[in-house]
Amino acid sequence: MANHDRREGLLSSSPSHRLPTVSASQALQSIHSRGARAVSTGLAQLNRILAPQGLPGHSIPGGLLRGKVTEVYGPSGVGKTAFGIQAAVNALCEGHGVVWVDAAAPLVPQRFNDVLVAATDPQGPGTTMSSPSDQRRAEMKSHFHHFASPTLAHLLALFVHPPAAFPPPNTSLVVINSLSTLLDNAYPRNADDRGSRTKSEPARWAAGRKFAVMNELISTLARVAALHDIALLLTCQTITRIRGGSRALLVPAISGAEWENGVSTRLVLFRDWIPAQGKSTDTDADRLQKARFVGVVKANGVTLAEERSVGNVVPFAIDSTGLCDINIATVDIAAPMAPTPQTSLSKRRFAEIGDSEEDADPDSDELYGWIEDDQVAAEGLLVVEQSDDINTAESRTDRVPEERSKKVARFATC
Repeated sequence: MANHDRREGLLSSSPSHRLPTVSASQALQSIHSRGARAVSTGLAQLNRILAPQGLPGHSIPGGLLRGKVTEVYGPSGVGKTAFGIQAAVNALCEGHGVVWVDAAAPLVPQRFNDVLVAATDPQGPGTTMSSPSDQRRAEMKSHFHHFASPTLAHLLALFVHPPAAFPPPNTSLVVINSLSTLLDNAYPRNADDRGSRTKSEPARWAAGRKFAVMNELISTLARVAALHDIALLLTCQTITRIRGGSRALLVPAISGAEWENGVSTRLVLFRDWIPAQGKSTDTDADRLQKARFVGVVKANGVTLAEERSVGNVVPFAIDSTGLCDINIATVDIAAPMAPTPQTSLSKRRFAEIGDSEEDADPDSDELYGWIEDDQVAAEGLLVVEQSDDINTAESRTDRVPEERSKKVARFATC
């Protein structure tokens, strides 16, 4: 009888502990009232690619999706910090707060101020009648919170055991710049241990701890992004990996199954040469010389890049005012290829003969599918598709002049 009364009491009090029932129309209206669910990247083409699928008749703005983790990786000097500054300024212009965490070199205030002035002053930075703009910029800067994380332990303490006021209220974007530097400093790569067949006990323990810390870190970052409805942007470096006797490949410095599962969107930044355009102004020609590219490897949990590819490629340029789009026709990008030197053919023939699993690096095959199956030209930045027909190396060399006119050029990071 006592158990029956206790059950009655639980049943009677349970509705007060449940979430209120919300109709579909009310839920849809609340979604639209919350405003943009993404932070703009500053590139219209890239925003369209990153835009999630919405209801018919409703267009959803794209960008860095809030509640998810976005990773941007690329070699040094390609524009990862500028990409983060542009996203931070766009979030501030929307009236939200931004948290910037320095994991390597400190943020240069002048670079941030130049982009902020260009975004808030439509008349240009040289005008003098901009007192309202100055007041607005001062208010926006008060919503920009800057942290420095000299070690990996500091970063883990900030996110695993955050202070009561972290992240600040109304924050829509958190940028962790050069996260891979903290991992490399905490767990440095030892060339002697990598070359030896038998690793020492401390080296094996450190390698195991590194992946455990990486998995804990990405799960914590994903939880913080989802809990506080924040777009979390990570910038990482690349490392060089050599497989067999073939060319060197640039791969992300942080990789692993758990890490890739925790990252919702993955972008790669790289540079390449663009053929001379037919008719262009001096400004356009200068931008083409400074052209950079962003490849969408993964967008909103969906992998877009196939093997030996970087996904959808968007060209852009970086100037003192931030990121800007570049319109390049596909016919201008896919220019005729220069004849491949004879040395490249000999390397290709060597790679085909040495097709043994023992000679290959067991980790390189599983790194995002960038395996050496393509003929390389222009220092390995313009890749030419190889024929699927499997024949001997001698017959393949004889058919090179005939097949080169049918091949299509595409961009790659290596």
